[in-house]
Amino acid sequence: MRLGVSLPNTLMPQADRKLMLDWARHAEELGFSSLGTIDQPGYDSWDPLVSLTAAAAVTERIKLVTNILQLPNRNEVIVAKQAACIDILSNGRLILGIAAGGRESDFEVLGASFHDRGKRFAPQVERLRQVWSEARKSTIDHGVTGPAPVQNPGPPLWLGGMTEQTIGRAVQMGDGFIFAAAGPGMMAQFTPGIREGARAAGKPNYTIAGVAYMGLGSDPQQALERATKQAIRYYGQLWMPAEEMIHHGPPEKVAADLRKYEDAGIDELIALVEIPELDQLDQLARAREAAGLKG
Repeated sequence: MRLGVSLPNTLMPQADRKLMLDWARHAEELGFSSLGTIDQPGYDSWDPLVSLTAAAAVTERIKLVTNILQLPNRNEVIVAKQAACIDILSNGRLILGIAAGGRESDFEVLGASFHDRGKRFAPQVERLRQVWSEARKSTIDHGVTGPAPVQNPGPPLWLGGMTEQTIGRAVQMGDGFIFAAAGPGMMAQFTPGIREGARAAGKPNYTIAGVAYMGLGSDPQQALERATKQAIRYYGQLWMPAEEMIHHGPPEKVAADLRKYEDAGIDELIALVEIPELDQLDQLARAREAAGLKG
């Protein structure tokens, strides 16, 4: 299992230019596989695509992932153009994680319809790929809607969702699946079926990714309290007890949790760090090493 880490784009109000850019650079120096962003338009976080643009400009190797970007409350042509620009700037390092979204407030703030979002999602995904494909017809004498991304046919699309319908859609339409922070137990239940469906769809290299909340520190209770405070600021309330939702404590303790995700069959786990301090990356790297994981 590879281990990625979130950018601090939601760790407000502490996130600023220095933290964002230092975080991206340091994550790459430490060998993490990816930098991820989450998405809540009605929050004071940095926009996911803008955040990845900044990260692309100061890194060279690390993958850049939206995990996830809500699509039905946005214009898919604009998203296609923005994603292509990030892919160009990063020389082909973007993975576009997308989902239909589940909070009505995220649609209201953007003036988008919420209740028909599922019907709009599939045509939007098709349109993304169409824009990227047709952008390659641009010539020195004639321009079309674009630009074209570096990756051909385009950045991999990882789709999220936890219902039978959304999982089936992800297998049929996507290049990968992203679990929400469901925990290793639930991921282990669903992963075999997703892999079987992907193989049946002719996708033997299908990626299964997941996210997990983290707060590291020598004092487990203090780390949990700090991470919980940040998570509650973002979500308003938690959907499970904080001690179950957030992996917390020193690197050796978190390493045991990381191994559970590997045992669940996850290809890439993105740690959603909830404490806005650069040392969290160093501690997470020690947890990764203790768990025997890849970058």
